[in-house]
Amino acid sequence: MVTLFEGQDDVVWYCALLLLKLATFPPIVGFNRVRKGVFVSQEDVAATAGGQVRFDDQQIERIRRALLNDMENIIPFLGLIFLFGFSVNPSACELLTVCRIFTAARFLHTIVYLVLQAQPHRIITFAVGVFCNVYLAARVLIHHF
Repeated sequence: MVTLFEGQDDVVWYCALLLLKLATFPPIVGFNRVRKGVFVSQEDVAATAGGQVRFDDQQIERIRRALLNDMENIIPFLGLIFLFGFSVNPSACELLTVCRIFTAARFLHTIVYLVLQAQPHRIITFAVGVFCNVYLAARVLIHHF
């Protein structure tokens, strides 16, 4: 494999882990919809016995919001971490540290959001992830200014 920047293998591993996290949510939402008989379209109801169209199931909506929050944070991180690696040429230690912090923050955010449902823990884990994205963007912009 061609090495484009130092620490590339670690970045790829953490990015794959984050993408796997994103990929697990749609099946979880689907499973919960089928289990509860709560669907978003009439054709889904017609394919099941006893289902109904509803948009207000708290558990399903909470899982969906966790997925949307992950998409809003993980997708920018994926682009920013590669821009950071390609253009800034950081040390492998710095690159790995940012990946570890961001990944831990996103997993903790999901646990706090879906299981513990507690503030201020949720906002803290969210803010740590946002800080990582802002840090990466600032470093790239400053490097090319």
